[in-house]
Amino acid sequence: MRINDRDDVNHTETARITLLGIRIALREAKGKPTTHLEMRADRILDRAARREADKEEIRRAAEDARRQAEFDRKKRRAVDRATRKHRTT
Repeated sequence: MRINDRDDVNHTETARITLLGIRIALREAKGKPTTHLEMRADRILDRAARREADKEEIRRAAEDARRQAEFDRKKRRAVDRATRKHRTT
């Protein structure tokens, strides 16, 4: 579950990224390379973005299916009413 509407990361991912940021800052202060830690943080962010994009796609598909089912139901009722009137005359 996302923390807010703007970010794709959840609470666990936020904690991991924060910890990685601290480790990166400490390693930079010592003059050591931080590429591997930065890549880990980027992977976490990419994974979160993909997950949220997939969820949004599923939400849209579900909403489209719901709309289509509602349309079909209304159409079926309209056809039933129209044919019922036509049969009685």
